[in-house]
Amino acid sequence: MTDEQAARPPEDETVQPVGEPIGIANEFTGVRIQKVRTRNGERLEVTTPKHGHRVLLDAMQLEIISTLTPEAFTELIARRLGSHVEEERGEAR
Repeated sequence: MTDEQAARPPEDETVQPVGEPIGIANEFTGVRIQKVRTRNGERLEVTTPKHGHRVLLDAMQLEIISTLTPEAFTELIARRLGSHVEEERGEAR
């Protein structure tokens, strides 16, 4: 199972929106976030409409994200884009 598959909630999970969604975008991407209720409690639903990705994050997951440093996010982005492989080989762009 890939990280992407693990991040996606089961399709049959009952998700009830709470309030209105919020869109956040820049020149590279756009996301939509919304508070939702599931049978397991409240979650933050994050979707990327352009690519069809979706994840539900609970309070513990959000707390962990809030502790990450800017360098940790840079590493996550590099891994997602595949540039960490080039850096490990000494082929940094």
